[in-house]
Amino acid sequence: MTEQSVIMNNKEKIIHSALQLFAENGYAETSIDKIAKHAKVSKGLTYTHFKNKEDLLRACVEASVLQLTDEMMQLQETSLESLLRNLFHQLKAHTQRVQLSLLLVIHPKTPEVVNEMLSKQREELLQLLASLLPQQGDVRLEAELLLNLIDGITLDYVADPQEAQINTRIDYLINKYNT
Repeated sequence: MTEQSVIMNNKEKIIHSALQLFAENGYAETSIDKIAKHAKVSKGLTYTHFKNKEDLLRACVEASVLQLTDEMMQLQETSLESLLRNLFHQLKAHTQRVQLSLLLVIHPKTPEVVNEMLSKQREELLQLLASLLPQQGDVRLEAELLLNLIDGITLDYVADPQEAQINTRIDYLINKYNT
């Protein structure tokens, strides 16, 4: 194993540990010391890779949450049904990442740079939804309302992951917008 691969492995371990601890405990309640211990690396090594906790959080969002969004938007076909099925498939597959996103959105101490990244992510999803909805009435408003429904279903699933319940809701949304 080369020195570069060991460095990358340590950096990835730190990001993975931070992601898990931020999702479980929240940003404000998770210290760099806890992250280093969880990753089984020194605190100094953590600061070698990240200048502070905010920088580490930004890296977590870039590496995980934004990657998740990219995966959500990679559609087999360009249709609302395909998007909704993919969104909820990703939710089921990456519940912890989604939980972190939700915590970051609602937490008052989330750094501004992260809020900006999450806002950009939301805007991209809104634009995609608007492009897939029937082009009648106020399409932007309809996309915002649909995204609010998706957010509500997501929050409910993260709090109480019941497969049958989410599948029923997905099917309902698909039927509602395919008519």
